[in-house]
Amino acid sequence: MAANHDEPGVPRRPGTDHNAMPLARTELAEALAELRRLIQDPSLDRLERILADLGQAPTEANVGVDTVRKLRHWSAGHQRVATELETAARCCRLVEREMSQRVDELLAGHKDGPSTAPEHFADRLTAGIGPRTSLANRLREIFRRNAGSRRPAEAEPGPRERSVDQFGQPNVPAPMADIATWALGPLEVHVAGRRIAKWNSLKARAVFQYLLIHQNRPTRRDVLMELQWPNHSHNSARNNLNVALYSLRNTLDGLGHRAQPVLYRDGCYFLNPELTWWVDRNEFLTALDNARLARRTSQPAQVISAYERAIELYRGPLFEDDTSGEWYLPEQRQLKELYMLALEQTAEIHFALGELSEAVRFGRLAVSCDPCCEPMHRMLMRYYASQHQQQLITRQYRVCAAALNDELGVHPDEETVQLFRKLTAGQ
Repeated sequence: MAANHDEPGVPRRPGTDHNAMPLARTELAEALAELRRLIQDPSLDRLERILADLGQAPTEANVGVDTVRKLRHWSAGHQRVATELETAARCCRLVEREMSQRVDELLAGHKDGPSTAPEHFADRLTAGIGPRTSLANRLREIFRRNAGSRRPAEAEPGPRERSVDQFGQPNVPAPMADIATWALGPLEVHVAGRRIAKWNSLKARAVFQYLLIHQNRPTRRDVLMELQWPNHSHNSARNNLNVALYSLRNTLDGLGHRAQPVLYRDGCYFLNPELTWWVDRNEFLTALDNARLARRTSQPAQVISAYERAIELYRGPLFEDDTSGEWYLPEQRQLKELYMLALEQTAEIHFALGELSEAVRFGRLAVSCDPCCEPMHRMLMRYYASQHQQQLITRQYRVCAAALNDELGVHPDEETVQLFRKLTAGQ
């Protein structure tokens, strides 16, 4: 069996400013070194090797097919660096927020009676965490262990509270289905109610992800071979695909002799339609369709209910914990845009109905997900104006302007500027 090599990459056009390239590489290397120093994670060694490869990338144009292939490979590696850095930064922000909450709880416990000593809490945070565990998984594991201390066991979420935790793990019981799959956020699969704890083959997982997204149509074998093993010979790719499918069927085993999850017919693979499948992505899209239908019939309560169902299902970007695949990135972006639209519409409807606390809750969720979401910044400014909180109007506008400048290098829209001037006139 041939070994697996490069993952497929999305080509990027090489830049023409050759003088800026060394500076960009230096800044990225310094950022990576600082991040590694702070978290001391050995898994970042691989990122440093990618950066070293980037430093040797050729700058001449039109020098042949081999060079183009190398550039595509380096570009994919560079994109993976950016993805992992974004994930690390997000996790670090979660750490800061969690530590702040824990400090408040410890201080409150000190007033009310005995509480866990800070040094014991620190020991629990680091216990059992191996040095080879990825940063995101380490942080999720840390706070799963302490979830019970953050919320009383008897407390139940409110009717409009999201039923997933802040680390993307579903809190609701798995639906009654032969195979239930959560793809929005980290991938999680339940077979006959049993959670798949580990994938023995990442290629098997990658094949499953592709078949899952293309569930409504068969996928030709050649498509899977080219997608997962683009640089292999036909025979090598076919053998590797057979091995991956064997591993996939073993992973999804648990339905007894009723049926096989993955079927093959006429040169194509597809998920067995005779089984009962539950996929959060499909439920998410259905909820959005229901919201659109309710809007056409002017039923605001049904619109809110459908949108909040979609928001509840969205734990994070599609296949969030997979940093090697790229074929799903366009749909990942589209699903996030639909999620943002659901947040915006829900906040605006609540605001129009005078349900200001709910409007603010969804508005803040939107800007935390996308700091450049100007409509939600404007809604929050209008809310603060209704509460006569002039200083918060100014702060929200500055937060919006800073986010647009830092992330996109642009200024706020004229609509945002005019609203700010109108709301702060006479201060």
